[in-house]
Amino acid sequence: MARLMVGIDKETTPGERRVALVPAAVGAVSMLGVDVAVEAGAGAAAGFTDVAYAEAGAAVLTRSRLFDLAGLLVGVQAPHLRVGCRFRPGQALMGLLRPLHSPLTIRNWANQGVTSISLDLMPSALIHGELLDAAASQERITGYEAVLVAAQHCGRCLPTTVGEARTRPVRVLIVGGGTAGLQAMATARGLGARVEVYDASRRAIDEVRCAGAEYLDLPATGSSAAVRLALTAVIPRFDIVIATPCEPPGAEAEGLITAEAVRAMRPGSVVVDTTVGPGIGTVELAVPDTTITAGSGVLIIGADNLPSCVAATASAAYAHRIAALLARLIRDGTLTIDLTDPLQAAIVVTHHGNVLNDAVWQRILDVTTLAGLP
Repeated sequence: MARLMVGIDKETTPGERRVALVPAAVGAVSMLGVDVAVEAGAGAAAGFTDVAYAEAGAAVLTRSRLFDLAGLLVGVQAPHLRVGCRFRPGQALMGLLRPLHSPLTIRNWANQGVTSISLDLMPSALIHGELLDAAASQERITGYEAVLVAAQHCGRCLPTTVGEARTRPVRVLIVGGGTAGLQAMATARGLGARVEVYDASRRAIDEVRCAGAEYLDLPATGSSAAVRLALTAVIPRFDIVIATPCEPPGAEAEGLITAEAVRAMRPGSVVVDTTVGPGIGTVELAVPDTTITAGSGVLIIGADNLPSCVAATASAAYAHRIAALLARLIRDGTLTIDLTDPLQAAIVVTHHGNVLNDAVWQRILDVTTLAGLP
């Protein structure tokens, strides 16, 4: 029986500089009894050369050769094929695939017999320790970088005292109490800002309070419209607003921060939306990978892929967790899908021609019905 080849493809999403496996992690994956191959140039944007991969024991292949030979393709984001190309039946894909945002792609993979494993669906409650959570490693970087970006553009130092000058504290609101939001909270507090966090999740509220931070307790409950209205009333008192994913992952927060709220902020205020994407986002006016000005000088930064800005660090963190997860999925050199394992049941989206995730399947039904597709 041929050995499983784990292939690391070069990212094709515009602006993506990360790579799924760094040379330092090649040995740990090879020890699982598999071959490791990397697409030529896959690590270049993150500072990892083909020579470094070869010296670590990985084969360096062309894209077409890699896709032909690899039984498991591992990436950061979902791979894209040229028009007319297909994956092989039985081939497996692993990465931050965002299946809820690309339901028709998932349906096509199921039809092609592809096994897809989406790491952004990994529930933290099932993880014993943080070593397996590749998505969380990137979210922490997102939260950290979001605060640095906001501070850079704010025009004010976050500490109340710098040298001889003493100013009023910079007030920061974090919308979203997931991993990225909690890291943003910790970073902003560490820099001396006064920080409040909003998220409707009970778990997020408890974590914010356990960390000793302030929770923004809105009078609104229930509908998104009521929360949107309540946020619109309080946002103008903040100097920085950072939008991060809400709890639980996948929770709807689209348009919670209105154009009216942003335009009412003080001149020089900054809004950073880390959730923005085509047709989605927490901030109404945010545009992916774009900075715009609203109102009387409020900056809105669409920061849809902050980990890519520190690609070497983000790639190393991601690769460390990929190696640990593969150690759980590969047995005797073979990728073993075991749906009795609660963790695998959560992250395996398609297998043997079926869509296994209920939420993704419902999204497929909704999209196909709306588009009039069979």
